[in-house]
Amino acid sequence: MRLTMRLIMALAALQGRPIRLSGVAAGDDDPDSVVITPDPRPRIRGGRRAGRGHKGIEYSPGLKIDVLAPAGPGPHPLVVYLPGGGFVSARRMMAGKQRRYVADAGFVVASIDYRTTTVGATYHDGLADVATALGFLRSHAAEYDLDPDRVALWGESAGAYLAAMAATDPDNRVDAVVDLFGASKLDEVAAGFDAAMVAAITGPKSAIPAYVLGPGRAFADHPDEVRQADPVSRVTPGTPPFLLLHGDDDRIIAPSQTARLHQALRAAGVSTTRYVVKGAGHGELSDNPAPWTGTQLMNLITDFLHTTLIQH
Repeated sequence: MRLTMRLIMALAALQGRPIRLSGVAAGDDDPDSVVITPDPRPRIRGGRRAGRGHKGIEYSPGLKIDVLAPAGPGPHPLVVYLPGGGFVSARRMMAGKQRRYVADAGFVVASIDYRTTTVGATYHDGLADVATALGFLRSHAAEYDLDPDRVALWGESAGAYLAAMAATDPDNRVDAVVDLFGASKLDEVAAGFDAAMVAAITGPKSAIPAYVLGPGRAFADHPDEVRQADPVSRVTPGTPPFLLLHGDDDRIIAPSQTARLHQALRAAGVSTTRYVVKGAGHGELSDNPAPWTGTQLMNLITDFLHTTLIQH
């Protein structure tokens, strides 16, 4: 587990909302997903080719964006990266190698901060931040050499949840979504895990009910609000295409979370592809993070973005 993720876990613990890992995996049995065995040996590199970068751009009071632009003339399609962090942290500096890899593939990649439970925010605030960031980037399209009419959201974990929610709002004008081990039905993210993990996720010290409902409110008492916070309830035939990836050894968000979203998208006739990555855990919060920085999985992401934003 890398230092950045240890810091996130430490921050969550200091807030009294610790991030825990289940002692058992929940596995995956979705019949309409593609199971792949990852080859982590070809790894993406830390450097990048010539291109422009902009750091620390304030798009809303206290919230900033980092922008990476590819080499060559634009305008380029825009990919907005939403970091994970268990709803207690959202550090735009995360996934630096992955963001550079996507930028080098021909996309402007903007990574954003968004509000979390650290400042008493709920998902409504997070969605407002995503919408504000999209508006800011579109209004500065010429400055950052981006195409405001070709936009994807790319999130990990909590960020993937927000990406799914934001993409199902037509006002955001999102054309594609990359969802890496994201949540959907937030009161069931621990389905299939051990009893201690289930209790930790649904209990009063968890950040998840606080992010959905606000502090001091329980999932069981507010089923309608929980349903409204589920991207599955917002899927329509007009929802943009999704690419979903989830490790079958994820010990933080059960693979069934992306599976149920995948099935809802299929039922609505939306283009969706879901990969189950054998032996992979929850990104950096696992004993096997290597697949997520391998070229095999990263090329699935860049190929999807090319198909939806460039070739479409």
